[in-house]
Amino acid sequence: MSEKTNTILIVDDDKIVIEQLVTHFRRRGYEPIATANPSIVEQTLANFEVQLILLDLRMERLNGYDVLKNLRSKGIKTPVLIITAYYDDEKDRLKEIGITEADVIPKPFRDFGKIEASINRKLNRIVAPEEVCSEYEDEIYYDNRTKLLIADDEEEITDYLKEMFVERKYEVVTFKDGNTALEYVKANPQSCHVALVDMAMPRIAGDQLIKAIMGINPQIKCIPMSAKFPDEVEQELRNIGFDVSKLVTKPFKVPLLIETVKVAAVEAGVLGPSN
Repeated sequence: MSEKTNTILIVDDDKIVIEQLVTHFRRRGYEPIATANPSIVEQTLANFEVQLILLDLRMERLNGYDVLKNLRSKGIKTPVLIITAYYDDEKDRLKEIGITEADVIPKPFRDFGKIEASINRKLNRIVAPEEVCSEYEDEIYYDNRTKLLIADDEEEITDYLKEMFVERKYEVVTFKDGNTALEYVKANPQSCHVALVDMAMPRIAGDQLIKAIMGINPQIKCIPMSAKFPDEVEQELRNIGFDVSKLVTKPFKVPLLIETVKVAAVEAGVLGPSN
C-alpha cells in the first residue's frame, strides 16, 4: 500500500452516515477511521496521523463548533470539512469562523463525486486511477490466516485498529492491559502470529510483555507501539534484546502501520497471494 494514502477521520453520531462514508472511501483508496463520539477527536489525532477531518455539526455529546474551537485552541491545523443537513441555517455562524460553502458537504449524500472533489481539493490531491481499489491488496488478503493480538489500554484506539485489520480479514483479539494479554498467550501459545503491543500499559509494561511473549513462543512477531520519546523506548527494547527497527511511533501513519503488520504476517507464513 502506498504511503500516499490519505487517512480521513469521520466524526458523526449517526452510525448509518459513518457506514456510508467508511465503505465508500475505503473502496476509493482512502483509509477512513470513524467515531460517533466527538469528545475523543483530540485523542484520536494524538494516535493517528490524519490528513483530513469530516465533521458533523449537530451532535449530542459535543457539537461541531465546540470540536473546532478545541482543535484551534490547541493549535491543531488538520484540514476540516463540515458535513451537515442544515447549511442554510448555519451558514452565517460558519462564516464567522471562516467556514465557507466550499468547506461544506451537504446531507443527505447524493453525489459522491462532488464529495470526493471537495476532499481532493482540500488535500490538494489528484487521484490516480491505479491508487483506487488495489487488486493486489484484494489478492494478498483473500486467504488471510493471520491471528493478530492488539494490547493497548486506550479502548477507542484499539477499536479503530481492530476494525482496520478485521476489514483486511485478520482474526483479531484485543486486550486493555498487559497481564490479560499475557495470560491469553500462555493459554494459547499457537493462536497468535503477530502482536501489536503498546509500550505504556497498566499492570505490565510493553517491553516486559514482549519479552514474556518471546519466551513463550519466539515465532510470534511482536510490533511495539509508542507515543513516548523514541530514544527512551528504543533503549527499553534494546535492554530485552529486541530489534528497535520494529518500533511504530504514534501518531500512526496508518498505511505504514498496515504495511508493517502485513510484512510481519508474511514473515510468519500466514499471509500472501499464494496462501
